[in-house]
Amino acid sequence: FPDADIDLAVKGVTDSRLIYSGQVCNCCERVYVHADVYDEFVPRFVERVSRMRLSTGLHWGADMGSLVSADQKAKVLSHVEDAVSKGARVLTGGRARPDIGPLVVEPTVLEGVTSAMACRDEETFGPVVSLYRVHSDDEAVRLANDTEYGLNASVWTRDVRRGRVIAARIHAGTVNINEGYAA
Repeated sequence: FPDADIDLAVKGVTDSRLIYSGQVCNCCERVYVHADVYDEFVPRFVERVSRMRLSTGLHWGADMGSLVSADQKAKVLSHVEDAVSKGARVLTGGRARPDIGPLVVEPTVLEGVTSAMACRDEETFGPVVSLYRVHSDDEAVRLANDTEYGLNASVWTRDVRRGRVIAARIHAGTVNINEGYAA
């Protein structure tokens, strides 16, 4: 929302989407950003995602690693290719990284995703996130509820009372406020 702590939201969305290369059931895949802060949030989010350190090594220096299988890698790349072929824009990532590991795909941020694209309504279960500009609370809630999924959602606002009101309107198993994926 327009009053969100942008630094907290950028970190929280990055962490909640790209933990374990996006292979967690309650990772966010779609991010609705109010138009008033979209142009501030997006470049900061894209910059943070683009700086992620990728590795398949068993050390603490990496931010993200490998996908679990060749089939999963193929699905992730097919979702990105499908979106791009239908008009979405890759703001960062979108490529396999065999130089790092055979199942590594860069963390990917998409803009301009529509309902005609697989990544909007199918679970990618990989490091792909799509961003949407919204103009009102009602639009954000409507879009958040426009899915057969709904394990987890989050609301980012400094006004926790307002956040609770919005959270109550979202049809999800868990709706966090200023946290991406707490159980």
